[in-house]
Amino acid sequence: MKKTITIFTLLALALATACEKTGDELYDPEEAGVWTLFNTASGLPSDNVEGIALDRDNNLWVTFPSSGAAKYSNGAWTVYRTTNSEILSDAVTSVSATDGGNIIIGTTDGISVLSANGLWTSYRDPEAATMYINCARVTSAGHIWVGTRDNGLYIDTGSGFTRLDETQFPNVMAIEEDNDNNVYVGTGNGIMKWNGTSWIRITEASGLPSNKVTALRTDNKGRLWVGTADGIKVAYIDMSGIRTISLMAGATATNITDVFEDRRGHMWFSTSGKGVIRYDGVIPHSYKVYNGFFEDDVTCIGEDDEGNLWFGLRSKGLVRYTLPLN
Repeated sequence: MKKTITIFTLLALALATACEKTGDELYDPEEAGVWTLFNTASGLPSDNVEGIALDRDNNLWVTFPSSGAAKYSNGAWTVYRTTNSEILSDAVTSVSATDGGNIIIGTTDGISVLSANGLWTSYRDPEAATMYINCARVTSAGHIWVGTRDNGLYIDTGSGFTRLDETQFPNVMAIEEDNDNNVYVGTGNGIMKWNGTSWIRITEASGLPSNKVTALRTDNKGRLWVGTADGIKVAYIDMSGIRTISLMAGATATNITDVFEDRRGHMWFSTSGKGVIRYDGVIPHSYKVYNGFFEDDVTCIGEDDEGNLWFGLRSKGLVRYTLPLN
């Protein structure tokens, strides 16, 4: 008897495996836009990129694990190190910008803030042996939330930083706010959701792929996308609950290092060891060294004022991606 393959079977197969883009597709402007690599030869202080942010003046900020922070403006890079600025450390781990023009720079030794008028301030918990910053997020209320590797969460509502004493969640790796002003804190032990009055915990038992939450992003539909240590799968949270999507088939687990939405509504996932994956709402598309991408270890994703996406690489620099013409 002949076997019949239905359209539903074909769709399931398509969803199960990331579509591998070929080298021609990767560099075809009409199919996949234009990819440009920046590295030390282009003026970067290092080819090891850790974080990306855009400030209110549309300058691109990039951070480096051992080479400080750099601002890209009018085609030139300005580098900030301990030798030429008041930044706490050259070991910079994260960067974010406020609506008021301040730049919040996380280091392995605390937080440094560069104000819009060029003044530096810093904070390091005097009671902590170390203060390794994983991430920082400025909420719609103007509050600064800071996640650390070993000391949990710090919040500044305008009168200085206060540490949230939650020993169950010392490692905070991601912070995001949804359209209803709920704040989500990604930890090594699930997500903690702050609704303004109380904390709600979301874990594997709730439907997450893994309790080690490494990246969070709210999209233009109000869905919260969750990247975890189980990088084969991602999840999003909306009014109906938690939905899990497979990005890769038959691959070993990898961390999702960042999540971003482009202007078309496509979701991008950077990974540690599996390159970049774009999800168009139907099929995941994989970009790796195998099919022409620059490196498989991708650390972060950002966007400039022209809608170009930027990808930080672990050892080869920074990639700018101009979206397709069509």
